[in-house]
Amino acid sequence: MSFWRRRNYLLVVILLLGAALRLFCLGSMPGGMHQDESFVAWNAFAIYHEGMDSAGHVMPVYMADWGDGHSALYVWLTLPFVALWGGHVTPLCSRLPQALAGIFTIAAVYGIADRTLGRRAADWTGFLLAVCPWHIMMCRWGLDANLAPGFLMFGLYFFIRGAEETKASARGRFLLLSALFYGLTLYAYAVIWPVVPFLLILQILYGIWHKRLRIDGWSLASSALLFVMALPLLLFILVNSGMIGEIRLPFMTIPVMGGYRGGEIAFDLRNMWSNLRTALSLLWNQNTGAPYDVLLPWGLFYDIGRVFIVVGAIALSVKVVRGLWRREYTRETFLWIQLLGGGMVCLLVTAVLHQINALYIPLVLCEGYGVFGLLDTLSRRREALSRVCGGMLAAVWLFCLAGFWRDYFTEYREVADAYFGAGIEECVDRAMEVCRQTGLKTITVEKAAQWPRLLLYTETLPSEYLETVVYDVAPAPASFAVEDILIRTRIDQDRIDKDSVYILYFIDREKFEKDFDLIKFRDWYVAVPADPGTGHVKEAAGR
Repeated sequence: MSFWRRRNYLLVVILLLGAALRLFCLGSMPGGMHQDESFVAWNAFAIYHEGMDSAGHVMPVYMADWGDGHSALYVWLTLPFVALWGGHVTPLCSRLPQALAGIFTIAAVYGIADRTLGRRAADWTGFLLAVCPWHIMMCRWGLDANLAPGFLMFGLYFFIRGAEETKASARGRFLLLSALFYGLTLYAYAVIWPVVPFLLILQILYGIWHKRLRIDGWSLASSALLFVMALPLLLFILVNSGMIGEIRLPFMTIPVMGGYRGGEIAFDLRNMWSNLRTALSLLWNQNTGAPYDVLLPWGLFYDIGRVFIVVGAIALSVKVVRGLWRREYTRETFLWIQLLGGGMVCLLVTAVLHQINALYIPLVLCEGYGVFGLLDTLSRRREALSRVCGGMLAAVWLFCLAGFWRDYFTEYREVADAYFGAGIEECVDRAMEVCRQTGLKTITVEKAAQWPRLLLYTETLPSEYLETVVYDVAPAPASFAVEDILIRTRIDQDRIDKDSVYILYFIDREKFEKDFDLIKFRDWYVAVPADPGTGHVKEAAGR
């Protein structure tokens, strides 16, 4: 078997493993949809049908959502799947962009490691990302911010390809692709806006210093492409800093947000130090405060992975510093720059799991480098010893993967289903059906169900929503109407309306048992008005 064929066969196996772990039962695990995920999905539905978001912004560069908004890239990537689903959005439809981006990220990281560390390191790095608990869990639900780590890697891969090319035309094409993906990254997550120029400046300066890059027509065209892509977001910052007014064009809106997240960025040393300590605590304790973020005891990278991350980070730093001191070109420097970029995020924001997600793939690259370094050292002594050790390490990771996968579909399912609102969609469908059959005109929903889910599950169009919404504290609605049925978004426990269908959480069940028929879906109930004294509980079919 030739070297080329052996390498690509292993890459295919790694990608198939990664795809299976990310696509299996994607639409049903986690059950339900997280409130942020459901807002992203509804925005895709709204943009597909009417081209505007919940605030009426036409093709906004930043979605309005909770008031402080979210990035638009995930919505754009979901639109083709909405079309494939006939204009509807399901959990599978809304999660496929993230799952597919994650699979392509494995390929990109393999390619980056191959070109910077070598084939054996690439084999390990691709494998370690494929079985990484954080990456698997991240790929299985549609949070907009989780696109950012992958798109950073797409940009880096094409940047390295451009820096390695000797032909000007080939180098130029790769640099244009790199600019394109770095530009798209800006629309994936606002937290990394300061990080992208930081990474690019260091990468470009290093490439020019070692004569791998030069200022020519291709590099200027790449810079121009990135600037054009970043310009709407630069204007967005000016708009929300109060320097210029909101920009409304027929094809795009640069909106004013109800709440602007620029204030979340730390600029003084005290806050930066506090943010860094929080990030280190998260990495050490594997605890974010949100039980659905991390599945213990497997953590973000497994315990064995954390050991090799430390080993690899130290070895990588030594290699890069030695190369800088000797003024030698080392491809590992590009990986080290990504590590610095991830560290920069840890300084700028208070860490929760997804806020510092730009750090995690560089850590996996360090993990792969650490494993490769150990096996390479052993191979210099005895190749057979290196192969045995490599096989044992692979077996340990596969054993950890098996344990993680078992717990993910058992213990974690119970936690995730609660936080992702499993059962709410079925409750909404049943409540709407009851209203159509009985002529009731009001559905009152427990606040914890969260109104983005109600918009999504009722398939309320943005024009219909904006025409009928009554705000509680904007942008949160007190009510809105769909099909002439009034949807109220919170229950007044002191005033139970006998002319309304209710959707309630199980802890409030006793308050409705006397005067309502209760139909159960997971932890949620549909309460239908009944004749006095005839209330009872029905178990939902197919629970």
